[in-house]
Amino acid sequence: MIQDPSKDLTLIIYNSPKPPRYIKINKILMKSLVFLVPAVVIISVVFSMIFSTYMKRQLDQARSQEPQIIIDLKHINKDLISETESLKKSNKELIKKISIGWNKDSDDSINDFVNLFAIPLGFIDERNLNKAKLENMNNDNLNDKVFFKFDILNNKVGNQKLAGFITIVQYHKDGISFYPQYNLSLENPNLIFSKGESFVVSRFRPVVAEFKKPKGSIVWYKIFIYSQTGNLLAYKKAGPFSLD
Repeated sequence: MIQDPSKDLTLIIYNSPKPPRYIKINKILMKSLVFLVPAVVIISVVFSMIFSTYMKRQLDQARSQEPQIIIDLKHINKDLISETESLKKSNKELIKKISIGWNKDSDDSINDFVNLFAIPLGFIDERNLNKAKLENMNNDNLNDKVFFKFDILNNKVGNQKLAGFITIVQYHKDGISFYPQYNLSLENPNLIFSKGESFVVSRFRPVVAEFKKPKGSIVWYKIFIYSQTGNLLAYKKAGPFSLD
């Protein structure tokens, strides 16, 4: 009589003097293991190779960017060190100015053009040090606006940055105007130097001051450049300029 094929494999294990042992293994499971295990191994190896290649590319890309990152961080660090040194210097100067106060017996030429401003403690006229130069002054007007332009040149030695505040007064037949715009009153009859336009100059900086066009045909200007601690760095008159 022909028997149907068995679904199991029978293994006989001899281990004398013990009696033989019979182990049955399902054929389908056996075949599955034979094909599945190598497939899992192959897939794992391929995945490992792909992942290793990806990580290598990422590391190479990171290494290629590292020098630029380091350069950028060095520039940022240099700027922060420079700014810190500048703040320390300004702090020492302010402490000294507060302890000295303002010498009201300063020469009349100072009082003539700073009487528009509230005089800061320890005010010093530093124009003779030539830290800032004012050049290339010109005047344009368009419709109802007037544009006064000039350049601030940093004249300090040792590549030191020049920083401070700019205030410009425009004179015309109807009175005076200020840049930045400033409204004087009985409560605030003087300009505050720190209300001017702040600036930092490495070499030179163009300045464009915008005013409302006056009714007259001629204007002229006075430029005041103050340091961050209220010392006068530069002062200059410009004009007269004709308006179209």
